[in-house]
Amino acid sequence: MPNESPRNDPRKVWQSQPTEEFAMSAEALRDKANRLYVKARFMALFAIYAGLVVGALFAIAALRAHYLLTGLGWCFLSVFGLYGAYQSYRWNRPGELPEGAPVSTSLEFYRTELERRRDHLQHIWRRSGLPLCFLGLALIVGPPLAAAFQTPRLLVNAVPFLVLLMGWVIAFFTINRRERAQLQRDIDELRAFEQSRSS
Repeated sequence: MPNESPRNDPRKVWQSQPTEEFAMSAEALRDKANRLYVKARFMALFAIYAGLVVGALFAIAALRAHYLLTGLGWCFLSVFGLYGAYQSYRWNRPGELPEGAPVSTSLEFYRTELERRRDHLQHIWRRSGLPLCFLGLALIVGPPLAAAFQTPRLLVNAVPFLVLLMGWVIAFFTINRRERAQLQRDIDELRAFEQSRSS
């Protein structure tokens, strides 16, 4: 009969591991908060400018479209770009961390920014305007795709695009879920740290 001692059960060995205390100096906390601020500011500015440029380019494509459905599709994509820029300004633009802020202020700023990013990712489907993007793509790609069904040889040409689109959707939601889980872990650690400081 195999030895059933807890030392041979990996789950029990893992669960019996001592947990590490969340220890962070005031300077390290300020440094982490500052790095988060710089990264969030860069990402917000990049998303805002990208959304504005994409919105303008798609608006030009809508004006040059030869067919009504195609023009409408480009309009939806233009609105998607502009809406994405607005949402990035609203949700991703970080607050200001005061210079030389005490630990409690740095801690609150850091936790608040992490919670804001988590909340934004939780509703990314609606807040990023992805329904507008997919509706626009459907209006642009749909008519040629419907025509391709009558010529199977042309339908084969659409397969790589559809596979890439499906891969992008799966990767988008997988990365989103992973980022949300990481943000939640960081928030939980900060809350534990706050409780240990207050007790």
